[in-house]
Amino acid sequence: MRTNRLKCATLLKGVALLCGAGIAASSVPAAVAAGQGASLNKPNVIFILTDDLGYGDLGVMGHPYVESPNIDRLANEGLQLEQAYTAAAWCSPSRAAFMNGVYPAREFNANKWVLPADRPTLTSMLKEAGYATAHFGKWHMGHKKGAPPPADYGIDENFGTQSTGAVWTDKEMKQKHHRERTAARYVDLSIDFMTRKKNQPFFINLWVHNTHAVLKPTPEQKAVYKDLEVSIDDFEYPLQREFLEFIAKHGNVQKAMRAYCADVTAVDKEIGRLLDSLAELGLEENTIVIFTSDNGPAPVLKIGDWDQIVPRFKKDPALMNCVGSAGPYRDRKFALHDGGIHVPFFIRWPAKIKPGIDRDTLFCGVDLMPTLAELVGVAAPDDIDGEDLSAAWLGTPQVREKTLLWSDNSRWLALRDRQWKAHLQGDTVRLYNLNEDLSESNDLAGAYPEVAGKYFKTLKQWEISIYPKGASESKAGGKKKKNLNH
Repeated sequence: MRTNRLKCATLLKGVALLCGAGIAASSVPAAVAAGQGASLNKPNVIFILTDDLGYGDLGVMGHPYVESPNIDRLANEGLQLEQAYTAAAWCSPSRAAFMNGVYPAREFNANKWVLPADRPTLTSMLKEAGYATAHFGKWHMGHKKGAPPPADYGIDENFGTQSTGAVWTDKEMKQKHHRERTAARYVDLSIDFMTRKKNQPFFINLWVHNTHAVLKPTPEQKAVYKDLEVSIDDFEYPLQREFLEFIAKHGNVQKAMRAYCADVTAVDKEIGRLLDSLAELGLEENTIVIFTSDNGPAPVLKIGDWDQIVPRFKKDPALMNCVGSAGPYRDRKFALHDGGIHVPFFIRWPAKIKPGIDRDTLFCGVDLMPTLAELVGVAAPDDIDGEDLSAAWLGTPQVREKTLLWSDNSRWLALRDRQWKAHLQGDTVRLYNLNEDLSESNDLAGAYPEVAGKYFKTLKQWEISIYPKGASESKAGGKKKKNLNH
């Protein structure tokens, strides 16, 4: 069983990460040195982002059925950050925070969900440092007329969906099982790119989207689980069992689970090809591979009123295939409870990162840009929300300097520190001790009024800073909902 015990850790800054000019050639196997050539001084980076994959949706994360041997291997050979969060509870803003290190509530959401091209991004930062850059897969940060092209973000090569760059044709997208076959193309492109760029440092966004609703795996993909017999009692956590009972009430949970597991395993197979190619090219030792998800699992369930989705189930029964697991956490995608924002997060870099599990460091999507900047030896922008947590990646857990903050709309704001999670809806604050209450079930605002008052003030200040005209709307629209914790 995976636990989330938060412990005291020492803040460590200014670590010498790349040992002067870079990793010494003598410390790298000869085959790797031959394969990497000029890229030896800077690590390659591959950022694998999955879509709507829940915290508990992998074998390594405790799923009783999913077969994910390649992702599990990646996790076990690298560092697992157990306290990792996205900066938003749904796709677009979460992705924007990974790219520019800024809470999406500050700029991105107000910019009609278009990633600003006038501020540095992860890709533009690395391109200026001499990296070849590519984005393969879902973009979803501005694809309509007038949105910037990929080159404006420092992206050399691109292909995918919901982008102003190269995308699938209408004919391709209408083919049966289109989405379930996309990961293979994205991995093919990634392998080709790193083969051509192996003599210089490269960065790849590999953003797959198989597990996004609606799931319709191919017959070949489903065949892996044709004999699976689902028992809801096989799931450890009560909230996931409750959700699966809801699915069983309205449809066939056996078929739904087989389909979902098939989709995850299909992605795992393609990631396995990528990892094998890295090794074959001699690039494995000095390549940072990052794996995570953009938010919690689908489908979107209205808090306190799950039955509102039943008509959608009837319209498209395949929507019920979204039976991903948020593990011990409450709610799913679009919710600021941990089920919507707490995600698996693995980093493998054989040259520098030792395998293990960091249960202490709070890591958020906004931290990716400054952390990678430090690791590859470039300067991150000063005006971002993210923090450099590279020391944690290298084995020393860190304590954040700033509290984590969230808001996807003016009706719900949240924060998290090492012990407490607080939510603000209107003038109602809820408070949870995550050391003892992972599912955010026991509201302690009444028991700890000073703590609740402190965080109420912090969240109100956060609200005013990002919704200067909408604070009153939040107060008016934030009436306490019935069954808020369900």
